[in-house]
Amino acid sequence: MQTKNLALIVLLGLVVMLGFWGCSGYNRIVTADQDIKGKWSTVEAQFQRKKNLYENVVSTIKGSAKNEDTTLIKIVQMRSKIPNLDPNNPQTINDANKQLAQMKQTILNINVEAYPTLQTTQAFRDFQAQIEGTENRVTVAIRDWSDAVQNYNVLVVRFPGRILASLFGYHEKPFFKSDEGAKDTKVDFGS
Repeated sequence: MQTKNLALIVLLGLVVMLGFWGCSGYNRIVTADQDIKGKWSTVEAQFQRKKNLYENVVSTIKGSAKNEDTTLIKIVQMRSKIPNLDPNNPQTINDANKQLAQMKQTILNINVEAYPTLQTTQAFRDFQAQIEGTENRVTVAIRDWSDAVQNYNVLVVRFPGRILASLFGYHEKPFFKSDEGAKDTKVDFGS
């Protein structure tokens, strides 16, 4: 009878330990997943800030370039093609960056080629400084998000967390990947 009770106590102890391990592991995975979502929200906020800055420069150009409706239409059309960001598809960051880079290049070309007075407007100079700061903020936000993705992926790929992750439907998340030619990007001022 005593060995039966001892076996039951040991079995109950193992079940309790497994329960604590499971709860603890599950909570770590959920916390890491929420951290990714929070960091992604920061990435989206920085992209929204970047998009808003471009919208503000359109207003500046309108004030300085009254007769260039086609240029403004082109910029507005480019702005409308900026995709929504999707945390499960980091490629949307690349797509948004491409559209914003094209928009920036168009604006810079306007500045250099057609509207030298734009350089003297305070609003345009402010825009140039703000866009540089925003580019840095986007870079930091993406780096922080990528770090959170890495921490999460380690939890859901490494044993024994992999068992819990698959049990509760958590899977490895994709990292941000820049376009192949992104490192070779350069600004052309029409010289």
